[in-house]
Amino acid sequence: MDILAELNPAQRQAVEAINGPVLILAGPGSGKTRVITHRIAYLIKVAGVNARRILAVTFTNKAAKEMENRLYGHSAEDTATPLLSWKYKGEVTLGTFHAICAKILRVDGKAIGIDPKFVIYDDDDQISLVKKALQELSLDAKQFAPRALLSVISNAKSQMQGPDDVRGRSYFEEITQRVYERYQKYLNESSALDFDDLLMNTVMLFQKSPETLKKYQARYLHIQVDEFQDTNLVQYELIKLLAGQNRNVCVVGDPDQSIYSWRSADIRNILNFEKDFPDAKVVLLEQNYRSTQLILDAASHVISHNKERKAKGLWTENEKGELPCVIETYSEEEEAQWVINEIDKLIRNAGMKAGDFAVMYRTNAQSRVLEKPLSATACPISS
Repeated sequence: MDILAELNPAQRQAVEAINGPVLILAGPGSGKTRVITHRIAYLIKVAGVNARRILAVTFTNKAAKEMENRLYGHSAEDTATPLLSWKYKGEVTLGTFHAICAKILRVDGKAIGIDPKFVIYDDDDQISLVKKALQELSLDAKQFAPRALLSVISNAKSQMQGPDDVRGRSYFEEITQRVYERYQKYLNESSALDFDDLLMNTVMLFQKSPETLKKYQARYLHIQVDEFQDTNLVQYELIKLLAGQNRNVCVVGDPDQSIYSWRSADIRNILNFEKDFPDAKVVLLEQNYRSTQLILDAASHVISHNKERKAKGLWTENEKGELPCVIETYSEEEEAQWVINEIDKLIRNAGMKAGDFAVMYRTNAQSRVLEKPLSATACPISS
């Protein structure tokens, strides 16, 4: 199959740019996953790169699975034509930051004193350790919320900061430093790592063991990173270390879609990529396959007021569509009732079905005012 046949000109340009650093600014619905998977297939089938020399990093297991399915098909018996043969599955290193770092540490972490049989503590385990630290310090968990303390600790680790680095002038910072100290002590005693440790310790491994870094730099000739706008400092440092020798690093992202600053994602990573890699090739994916032009125009107008962004001009070959509707209401009840009335009207008068509608809200608490009235309409709608 012709790997480039299904791609538009910008996507083709992004796929063929395999030498040196590449920054792909991909607008929503512009086919960024298609570009990454086609790049991997192009590297193997056209450029002749050994599959084991390719690293592809995603942010979620779901994204990794979707990428795998697009590359190899859903199974060895899949009748659809995949980009790559099933035999390549497992050859390309494809996974989340955390999964990839866990594998590296199990193999080479002993160079910095990490037990290869370490256990990974999940959220419940972490909260238990924070509570244990508070109890040991004779502090009230109601006054110092374990979740808040854990969030500060996680943020510190994403900035490569240990307990001494969070010491501050305020009483809360002093408490955080003391809890962090004991929290880390408990982890070490149990030969355990939390999710932030997986990343931070891998960077420390590469910094303190040049031989180990050279091993992985030699292994991974080409590196692809998805959702780059959501990387934090330690993740970006990891990528820069791995790409330091060959410099064949391709990052795909969109500053306009950066929504995870609350969990330490740093939009400056994508904005500063060209400073760290001045020879980077920049490719804009601006054709949208998902929305109508009026939706794109409205979204572009709103986001244009953001000062920290890379300008893009989203366009589509889809129909122009209807104008978006913005309604201002004075209470959540009034807002919910307006939504319900519109749905009911379209079901009654336009021949639409309940399953044709989607109602999106920001937090779970906002569903309360919608659920009961929806079930009481003439055409009940499940929430």
